Amino acid sequence: MRLLNTETLQLESFLGAEIDIPNYAILSHTWEKAEISFQDIQTKNFSQLRRDPAIAKVEQSCRQAYRDGFDYIWIDTCCIDKSSSAELSEAINSMFKWYQQSSRCYVFLSDFQAQLITTDSSVFGVVEEALDPDDTSFFNCRWFDRGWTLQELIAPRGVDFFDKNWVRFGTRDGSLLDRLCTRTRIWPHVFDEPRCPCLQPTSSTVRDGLCMACGFLDTLPQTLDTFAVSIKMSWAANRITTRKEDAAYCLLGLFNINIPMLYGEGDKAFLRLQDAIVRQSKDQSILLWRAVPSSIPRERALGCLAPAAEHFRDPVPIIGRRVFSNLDRQYEADFFGNMAPMEMSDTALKVNIWLCPCTVHTWDSQTAEYTAQSLRLGILDLARDSDYLVRPAILLERMGAFDLCRRVYNQIIIDIDPRRSSASLHFTVDGTFYETADDIDPKELIVITIKLSLDKASKEDVGILLQQSPINAVKRLESSPGDIATGPLYVIINQDKRFPCQTDCGGSYPPFNRYSARATQISAPWVWKRCEHRENRHFGGLHFLNFAFNVNTEPTRVYVAIAWGTYKDVFSSEDLFWCRIFDMRCFMKSAWTSPEDLRPSQLYGEAVALAPMEIQRRLENQRHRLSKSEYKELAIEQPGGAKRLFPNVLRRDWEADHLLNVLRDNSHVVNLVARISRTQGLGRTLFELTVDV
Repeated sequence: MRLLNTETLQLESFLGAEIDIPNYAILSHTWEKAEISFQDIQTKNFSQLRRDPAIAKVEQSCRQAYRDGFDYIWIDTCCIDKSSSAELSEAINSMFKWYQQSSRCYVFLSDFQAQLITTDSSVFGVVEEALDPDDTSFFNCRWFDRGWTLQELIAPRGVDFFDKNWVRFGTRDGSLLDRLCTRTRIWPHVFDEPRCPCLQPTSSTVRDGLCMACGFLDTLPQTLDTFAVSIKMSWAANRITTRKEDAAYCLLGLFNINIPMLYGEGDKAFLRLQDAIVRQSKDQSILLWRAVPSSIPRERALGCLAPAAEHFRDPVPIIGRRVFSNLDRQYEADFFGNMAPMEMSDTALKVNIWLCPCTVHTWDSQTAEYTAQSLRLGILDLARDSDYLVRPAILLERMGAFDLCRRVYNQIIIDIDPRRSSASLHFTVDGTFYETADDIDPKELIVITIKLSLDKASKEDVGILLQQSPINAVKRLESSPGDIATGPLYVIINQDKRFPCQTDCGGSYPPFNRYSARATQISAPWVWKRCEHRENRHFGGLHFLNFAFNVNTEPTRVYVAIAWGTYKDVFSSEDLFWCRIFDMRCFMKSAWTSPEDLRPSQLYGEAVALAPMEIQRRLENQRHRLSKSEYKELAIEQPGGAKRLFPNVLRRDWEADHLLNVLRDNSHVVNLVARISRTQGLGRTLFELTVDV
């Protein structure tokens, strides 16, 4: 550890035992564009440093520490050699401890000027200047929005606040306590829970986790451990960091864990953090996060762990892990003895919870679509702080494996009260709960109703996927007699430069591949389906695509359905291909075969999207049903007139089809042409579905 001498402004290293580190103050601040670095302190003399405007903060920090009787101060900008990755990693993993060991922390708010008022105590005859008790103007400072400053507020034993002119306007544990808790949403217990038996703990020094004044353990880590993981995550939910990785690294001390620093891994750092938390805490509240569909990129499929701390913003109020101000060791031992086991594998979080079958009904008022889906409630081993019997639950969908599930409807967390064995629960698409459906604003586009019966609940071991199945995942089915095995299907989009667009897949069977120099795998094999209405006709694929155009700066989406297959020419026995493209909503309405058929809102990336594998399963089943004899003459009703789904065997020009003026704008006429082709060589076969825009 390096410390800055408050008198000489020179760095001094303390590499021995912690007990040999002298008392020091520590600075908490937000970085400006220019800061004094480690290299500046090492290579520049004092006169050179004085010419740098950034030296003012360092000088004022040293001056304040010197006035308070400290010979040393630690400042992150100049006490860490950030050119050394090893030193940076050690510093990040030690940061919480260094703030905890400090004798005094100075919070410097460079964007706040305090307006102090004079107070006169008639009892003691003391005249003081202080911030008005109702003044919360400092809430707008950048310091409250930064990720790293969370632990800098919590870890030290004493924290003083200074404005831009280095005027002290309050302390964390004194006049500012209630306001700080309101602004940060940190519970007051974090600060007023005694850390050791000292009469004046804020002035005591901590080394090796022990208070040097009384010799007892500094219980801050234990105090933080009394809070559920989801509650502590909520304290960081509104904070930001410059680098994505730091959103995870700045929370290490809060959870008392250490992980390697891997800058460049991006969002994966937060998943690694949660992995380490689960392995150490076994706290199921890590699953109590919410993500509304609109907050997640369309191409991203979520697993059971939160993608970022922001999804814990509205925490479920649950009972903590131990009673405050009553360190009952027996209670703590009982808690950990009864804690449900949690294990992490490479693919799933394995946990023992209550599972209850339920039916989720979705009503889309915009399209008048009503769907039902059989899911399971994962009832967690947690309790509401207001009612010990009430437990939070998440929605799970069983995957192919018997004990494997994925989390769905990430925006919804449900309160389960065992006093009510049956219930109908109503939510809007953003996860807002309503007692009755009548309470929901009729303008809400999507209403989700969950019907359950706790009599069918059972406690089971289940694995919840850490990462969702990709859109091109598919389960291979065994070929039935007469089916023809085939190869991978590639999709090619040819765009007109005048009408650039983005293309996305809402669902596909067979799954799509794309030509890419970085492709690492191809999708699983698939099979043809022989049509019952004509022996020489086979159904190949059914796909839903959407095209996002920007016309006159207004985004416009076009949704299409594409079906294709093969048939033998009646004269030459040659394999010919047919391909049809339709307006997706018209197709879904005209080609309705079963309540299982997909609705627009269930497609990948939409408001109540099903799992990619479930979408593919339903598309494959719909393809099977459309192959039955009753759909031989099926025609899709569209604005331009009805169009047959299956080809007339007397024609040879069905390998391509078109959809005209898809924007329905005569000033910007955009047509779509879809065609299917097959390429074979050296014993391999692949198919190409090409769409010209």
